[in-house]
Amino acid sequence: MNRLTASLLAALEAFIVVAIGVFLPLVPLTLLWAIQYDFSVDWFVFWRAAADIWLLGNGVDLTVTLNDATLQIVGIRAAAEPFIVSFAPLAFALFTVLMGVRTGRRSVRSGAWLPAIITSFAVFVVFAGIVGITAINAIASPSPWQAFVIPALVWGLGLVVGVGIELAVRDTDDPVLQRIEDLSDRMPSHIAGIIKAALRSATGAVALLIVGAGLVVTVSIAIGFSSVVSLYEAAQVGVVGGIAVTIAQIAFMPNIVVWTASWLVGPGFTLGEGSIVSPSGTITGPVPSIPLLGSLPSNDLAFGFLGLAVPLIAGFIAALSARDQVIAAIGIRSKVTYLALSAVVIGVVAGAEMTVLAWWSAGAAGPARFESVGPEPLLAGAMCAVLVAVGALVGMASGSSEKVASSARSAARGMQSRGG
Repeated sequence: MNRLTASLLAALEAFIVVAIGVFLPLVPLTLLWAIQYDFSVDWFVFWRAAADIWLLGNGVDLTVTLNDATLQIVGIRAAAEPFIVSFAPLAFALFTVLMGVRTGRRSVRSGAWLPAIITSFAVFVVFAGIVGITAINAIASPSPWQAFVIPALVWGLGLVVGVGIELAVRDTDDPVLQRIEDLSDRMPSHIAGIIKAALRSATGAVALLIVGAGLVVTVSIAIGFSSVVSLYEAAQVGVVGGIAVTIAQIAFMPNIVVWTASWLVGPGFTLGEGSIVSPSGTITGPVPSIPLLGSLPSNDLAFGFLGLAVPLIAGFIAALSARDQVIAAIGIRSKVTYLALSAVVIGVVAGAEMTVLAWWSAGAAGPARFESVGPEPLLAGAMCAVLVAVGALVGMASGSSEKVASSARSAARGMQSRGG
């Protein structure tokens, strides 16, 4: 495939991703406009709402200024002043990243990936900016410069990951890949081996933690299902409104999973100032009547800290998966020192990844006490690093001494044969 064709296809995919991202909230909002409001409201209001949702989901802050009528309904004095909403429904960002990965991989297969991803990124910048401009209004206004930049960076992240995955799995003489391999060859082989194994294992540990958090969320919803249904009934939003509320909650489900991961590592998360949901107990105070919140634990959990076993087990499994690679990389060097160092690196990398996830899932959901909801990123990342590192230390210390000696002898023979 020539460069022009590859670039045009990548550009088309960027446009389609923006269009699908905006139309996902626009479809239920349009149904609401037709059924609930009987076409009596200007449809462009619902377009701007869909654009705001998509932009917010991809990291763009919204400045909200409520009118007098809305202020009387809300009843929050602090809402009289404009306030920032940055609490992003991460399902939209996840969709953008996954589609970016797909486009990045397809671009590599086309044989002209560099111009393709550059063109795709540029097209995404343009159309995301257009969506941002059309969404500007007196009530909820997205940041114009963020609309052009941040969604495109989310898309670019997916492109880079997709290109990296495809280059790694393909046997290719790509110059960029050759350059990365040349830089890696300049590093001592045992250090490079430890870093590669630790990066893969730490990412696997975080993935296991997220999977565990997802299972906890599922069980919590099942246990608190009656409370969830009661909140739906109390809302009295009708069938269409109930569907819209459900879709909105699904959009925030990745946030809930990350918050649960923060709960599993200890710090938990907040639902506004003065509230905390953690293994030691739950203090929420007044919160919006969102049905999904009915699944929250309503009192202290006697065995809440058993959740700490999840990151420990994740670190243990991650270390077991990396142990043989680390032993092969260090050869005849001190095994205790390098195995312990590898466990620490796994913990640090996992903590850094958890910090990013916690930061991305948190934000400002409104004025006053809702200016900060979600986990504390640095605290969640630090606790994740400690727990995963402890589990990894146990994993690295596991295994028979005969296997260790055999791996070391094999590595030593390999070094001698290469030297000969």
